[in-house]
Amino acid sequence: SRGYGGQPDQDVTIVSDGKALHVGPTQAGDEPVLLAGQVAGVPVIVSRDRVLSALRAISCSGAEVLILDDGFQHHRLYRDLDLLTFDADFGLGNGKVLPRGPLREPLAGMQRADAIIDIGGSVSATVETEIQRFGTGASRFRAHRRPVSFGNLRGDVRVQPSVLRGMKVGMLTGIARPGSLRTTLEALGAVVIAERMFPDHHRYVAKNLRGLADETEVWVTTEKDAGKIMPYWAGAADIRVLGVRLDVEDGDALLE
Repeated sequence: SRGYGGQPDQDVTIVSDGKALHVGPTQAGDEPVLLAGQVAGVPVIVSRDRVLSALRAISCSGAEVLILDDGFQHHRLYRDLDLLTFDADFGLGNGKVLPRGPLREPLAGMQRADAIIDIGGSVSATVETEIQRFGTGASRFRAHRRPVSFGNLRGDVRVQPSVLRGMKVGMLTGIARPGSLRTTLEALGAVVIAERMFPDHHRYVAKNLRGLADETEVWVTTEKDAGKIMPYWAGAADIRVLGVRLDVEDGDALLE
């Protein structure tokens, strides 16, 4: 991973050697730390120079397969396979390239994709038209986000997310599209009565959580946010973490 949002003190940072976590989100960024907690046995390495981190993975870990998190535009490192994902709810935004819109390159870049994965359902007719135009050579797959756990910040208590049905909660999050968390909570039957939102990759401090209990008792955050929140900052509020995984339809075919 590039380790966006982190402040590494060296050119290559070993987030996890596959056995233990060695640095936190302040150094490595929030997403690499989250990944390290989800892929037991797999080293996670951060560097802005993907070639350098790839060489480190091979020399130190004996890696035979390298997976780049968010590397579609990183042309310096040769790729054997490019996987491109589309969020069915977000689509293409306004269809413009940065800074006028959310796209990092023109849609013609889709031609490099070996597989295209729709996440969250069927993409819109507009997106499908562009995929048919530029991504005709890519295999197509579909994936869904699935809530799998509901626990505390310390991670030592986890229950089924079904307990959220009928529960009044607040949303505490700093992710790119917080609406996706609301959609998930409401699909589970929760009633969202308060929100406290921050920018994506937000670095939490104690004052961000002041007064939570005055708005509602139970607050829900994401696994990505949870790694940056100290439990004692919550005061009388009860902050819970919703664990979500990605289920790929016909996953065996994707692996093949």
